[in-house]
Amino acid sequence: MSGAVLAVDDQPAALELVRLALEKEGFSVSTAANGVEALLRLEEAPFDLVISDLEMPQMDGLELLVRVRQRWPELPFIVVTAHSDVTKVVEAVQLGAVNYLLKPALPAAVTTAVRKALQVRRSTTAPRGIPELVGASRAILEVRHLVTLAARSDVPVLISGETGTGKELVARAIHRYSAVSGGPFVAHNCAVTPRDLFESQFFGHRRGSFTGAERDHVGLLVQADSGVLFFDELEALALEHQAKLLRVLDDGEVRPVGDTRTRRVDVRFVAATNRDPRTMIEEDRLREDLYYRLRGFEISLPPLRDRREDIPLLAEHFLGSSSPHLTSEAMEILIRAPWPGNIRELRNVVRSAAAMSGDGPIGPRHLSVKALGGPPPQSAHDASRAVPRGTLRELERRAIVQALEDCGGNRTHAAQLLDIDRSTLRRKIREYEIDASG
Repeated sequence: MSGAVLAVDDQPAALELVRLALEKEGFSVSTAANGVEALLRLEEAPFDLVISDLEMPQMDGLELLVRVRQRWPELPFIVVTAHSDVTKVVEAVQLGAVNYLLKPALPAAVTTAVRKALQVRRSTTAPRGIPELVGASRAILEVRHLVTLAARSDVPVLISGETGTGKELVARAIHRYSAVSGGPFVAHNCAVTPRDLFESQFFGHRRGSFTGAERDHVGLLVQADSGVLFFDELEALALEHQAKLLRVLDDGEVRPVGDTRTRRVDVRFVAATNRDPRTMIEEDRLREDLYYRLRGFEISLPPLRDRREDIPLLAEHFLGSSSPHLTSEAMEILIRAPWPGNIRELRNVVRSAAAMSGDGPIGPRHLSVKALGGPPPQSAHDASRAVPRGTLRELERRAIVQALEDCGGNRTHAAQLLDIDRSTLRRKIREYEIDASG
């Protein structure tokens, strides 16, 4: 890959380091000592990318970024800053920077960031509407906008929101529409990471490095190389483990347990939590430095109760075109319901109601008690007609098969979807002779 790069820094040594690193890789590099000089260079000749320091005299990097976005909105812009200025990075990303580097930036880090930024620019996978995020409310439109920006950049992302609001769905959308969509998407729930196996799971291990290590194990960070590592329930990670992830964010190096060699990985971090990150910092549950490194983009997902106008669209989406329709009375109940489990709960209730209704319309009597916040209204006449087609065993088997299909065969996720523990799901699979191999 080649291209014309404009490097901007008031420190000659730092500027020379960037120039040499990029020219060695075949890029054409012009330099400028400050923002004013950079704007003159941009007017004189076309460039494919700008990489600029933030702290400069006359015109700093943030002001330069604003000017570039106004005049050349599609031109990728990478910022370089010291660790002490990391809060300014967040502002730069919100203004449109596609990535950032911390000083002193290693030559390999510089060239990797530039290559990836140019890949994003030339990628044809930019999101158009993001059909995975169903809804028309102002809240979900804002989420779509942030997902679009995040997909076009290469910075870490922190997603927060209550359980069931769709954090993994957002993470997958960011990956799908990014320049690394052809790379792996590796998802991991930190709550299921045993404290003493963190390094093995994330960094991998060599055979014989500890009791029970009978073979080499490739860690999550290597599995996600050239792609995205999504780790949910960030709040479950111990502080010492957070420090080790922070180091990978900074230097991109991984050393498996029991190995003497390190390996560089190119991983985009997307983290999620169902707690307020600032509260976690106050409670000493989250390292502040890790928080600032992860929140290159911070996306807060609204609870379903704050976007009730989306409930009819979501319900119809979960039912699909071939399913029975919801009566107006049933839809009104769904719109009024509290939904403590958010979108996941709505999906389960709607699909369960469809199974209960058979081929007929879905009415209030088919909705679960949890959705109504109390027993569903039901007359004696309704009760006589409320028995669904098929036995309870058949309905339960159908629900398990559907859950396994929805989760791609992942039993842990299917058990969470069905609100049962994994051992119960295993027993039911054996009992109903369900083929769960796929």
